[in-house]
Amino acid sequence: MLMEHRPALDWSVARRVAAVTDGQPPAVARPEVVRLVADLRVTARRAGELAARHLRLDGGGAAEIRVVDRPGWARAARRMAESALDDLGLPERPGGAMTRLRAVGNGLAAGAALGLVSRRMLGQYDALTGDDALYLVAPTIVEHERSHGFVPADFRLWIALHEQTHALQFRLAPWLRGHLSDLMLRLAGDDAGLLEGLAGWRATRDAAALLASRPGREDLTRLTAAMTFLEGHADHVADTVGRRHVRTVATLRRAFRRPEGTLISRVSRTLDKGAQYRDGLAFCRAVRAARGAGALGAAFHDPAALPTAAEIADPRSWLNRVHG
Repeated sequence: MLMEHRPALDWSVARRVAAVTDGQPPAVARPEVVRLVADLRVTARRAGELAARHLRLDGGGAAEIRVVDRPGWARAARRMAESALDDLGLPERPGGAMTRLRAVGNGLAAGAALGLVSRRMLGQYDALTGDDALYLVAPTIVEHERSHGFVPADFRLWIALHEQTHALQFRLAPWLRGHLSDLMLRLAGDDAGLLEGLAGWRATRDAAALLASRPGREDLTRLTAAMTFLEGHADHVADTVGRRHVRTVATLRRAFRRPEGTLISRVSRTLDKGAQYRDGLAFCRAVRAARGAGALGAAFHDPAALPTAAEIADPRSWLNRVHG
C-alpha cells in the first residue's frame, strides 16, 4: 500500500522542541565569532579547490558556503526535508482534529531529532534542494576543537574536505541525485504489513526490515550501500588530501574512529551510521591499495557501477565486476 497523503508536520512545534534539545553552545565572544565565520568560509573554499584537484575536476566545491548556528542548521534541515516531501507530489491531508494531532506528534519527534542531531552535526552538503550549498555548524565545530584539543586550522580543513567531497561527488555523477531520490521516494511509498515486516526481521535479524516490504528491503539495501560508499569516499579523500595539508590528520582520524559492536549495530546494521563511515572507508582503502588512486572513479560512471552491500564487504568482487 502506497502513502496517499503528505505527512502532516507542525514545523513551529519542531522548531521549539529543537531549541530545547540542541544543547548549550560553547561561549564565544563576538569578535571571535566574526573571525570564526570568516575562517570557516575561507577554509571551505580552499578545501573545495584541494578536493577538486585531487579528483581531477576544474573549479572548487559547493557554490555557497553557509556558516550557521544550530538553529540555522535546523532551518536548513527543514528546507531539505520539505524539498524531499515536495518530490513525493502527494496531496495534503484533509484538515481536522486528527490531522492536527498527527502534525503535532510528528513535530515533537522531528524537533527532538533535529535538536539532538545538531549537537553532533559538523557540516552537511545540501544534495536535496538544488541549492548547491555547504553548511558548516560553527558551535559544534568549536565544541569539538575544545573538547578534543584539536588544532583548529587542521580540524576545520579536514571537516571541510569531507563535506566538499560530497559536493564534488554530485559533479562527478550528475545522475546521483536522481538515483538517490528515486530510492528514497520508493521507500517513502513502501508500506509493509506486520507479518511481512516480521518475516523480514526473522530472515535478516535487522530491525530496519520491520519497516519495509521485500522490494522495500532491496531498495533500502541499495540506498544504504550507496550512502556507505559516498561517506567512505569522502573520508578517504579527506584523509588522502589531509596527509599533504593537515599536519594532525592521523590524530583526527583516530579521534573519529567508528567503534564496532554498538547497540545500534546489534539492533540494525542498516541503520548504523557509524558502520557506513567505517565500512565505506575500508572499502575505498582496499580498492586504492589494489588498483591505485583512480580505480574508485569508476563507481561514478552510472548507478550500476556503485558497489553493492556485498561488494563493500568484499572489495575484490567489485573490482572484478567493474574493472575486470
